[in-house]
Amino acid sequence: MIAKSDEIFLERHTTRLSFAVFLRDEYSNGMPIGGVDVSLKNRKETPIKNLSSYYLFLDLPDDTYTIQVMSDYYFDEDSDSINPAELDTKNPVVNITLKPNPSYPFSPGATLIRGKVHDSAGKAVSGAKVKVKGRDVENKTTEKGEFVLYFGPLTEDEIIKEGGKRFVKGDGDKIIHLEVEYDEVTETAELEMEEGKTTSVII
Repeated sequence: MIAKSDEIFLERHTTRLSFAVFLRDEYSNGMPIGGVDVSLKNRKETPIKNLSSYYLFLDLPDDTYTIQVMSDYYFDEDSDSINPAELDTKNPVVNITLKPNPSYPFSPGATLIRGKVHDSAGKAVSGAKVKVKGRDVENKTTEKGEFVLYFGPLTEDEIIKEGGKRFVKGDGDKIIHLEVEYDEVTETAELEMEEGKTTSVII
């Protein structure tokens, strides 16, 4: 018999998963690389990262939240406002796709467009949207006006062979049309690019 002075009292505590965050690298379609920080905007609660690379937020008060992601090789991301009560109770996962910034260590042989955007006064434009017309390829500029556009594996239908070179097909020919949008301004540029190489442009 245990003496009263030797009794051990255990407090039972159940942890509740409010929601989980899963990050995806848009270029590799895999896990993000480098340092990544996941937090809640204007909140002190921090997540626990499990072995499956989900960031778990536990026992959050009833409220709405904005997820912030800051990292070495990707543009910072803020999620839309999230109400945990409106998520699937069996799978409360918020998926966030990260876009590589110009410092991202792309694999050798990657097909890239690197460039810089200036306004009419010659100043670098931050946050401009840069996209390839007719393709699902777009990104934005850094504070220095720099950008990188990346292409995934290309099929033979997306290649034009000429003079022993393999050019990325544009709008029916080998001309790639870029569109840049910022402050109600739209700029365009044309270029040729080879598969597996980096093409540079100043806009």
